[in-house]
Amino acid sequence: MFKKITLAFVSFLFLNSCAIKSNNFSATDWYAYLKSSNERTDPSKAYEFTEGLVRMYGDNLGYIATKKSYENFELSLEFKWNIEEKYHRNDAIKNSGVMYNIPSNSFDHIWPRGIQFQIKENTTGDFIFLDNITAKVNGKLVEAGASVVSPKFEANENPYGQWNKIVIRSIDGKCTQYLNGKLVNECVEVTSRKGRISLNYEGSPIDFRNIQLKNIH
Repeated sequence: MFKKITLAFVSFLFLNSCAIKSNNFSATDWYAYLKSSNERTDPSKAYEFTEGLVRMYGDNLGYIATKKSYENFELSLEFKWNIEEKYHRNDAIKNSGVMYNIPSNSFDHIWPRGIQFQIKENTTGDFIFLDNITAKVNGKLVEAGASVVSPKFEANENPYGQWNKIVIRSIDGKCTQYLNGKLVNECVEVTSRKGRISLNYEGSPIDFRNIQLKNIH
């Protein structure tokens, strides 16, 4: 009992020394943007929010994005490909993504300006820098472009049917991406350091859960 109390107290001191504030997201923190209508809508009308899950499936290609912008944060969440037969759409390569640092003045479209943690068969963990966002990876400047990929350092995605944990840290222009506890990508001197966060639906049924954000000051 003494050990448990001590560990909890140490954790409390650590969290407070880093000035971290945790946020658990709910449906009211997001809006949905759909390609078909080219407008914002209530996310619960586009996708399913149930039993702690965000379930994205069907024909509504688009994303849900936070209403607020964030700077200097750690975002963690879990995803799993939804392979239930009733949600099956096609046999294309499964594809999705988590975007962050979407500038507040970036208009909604497919896909907005920002940085994407690519979620895709065989390439989960890649950076995708969209709409001329640049950064340095391994000391080399990523050239500006409409959609520029910087490959992951190594693979670490779990098999179909299993949950995968993503952690994204964006602090003072340095972005690190973790997959299932392993660092899979890192960049510095990124040109977009704050903004909205989105979960993308690109036609592959996918579930998200345990979405948490820590503001780091």
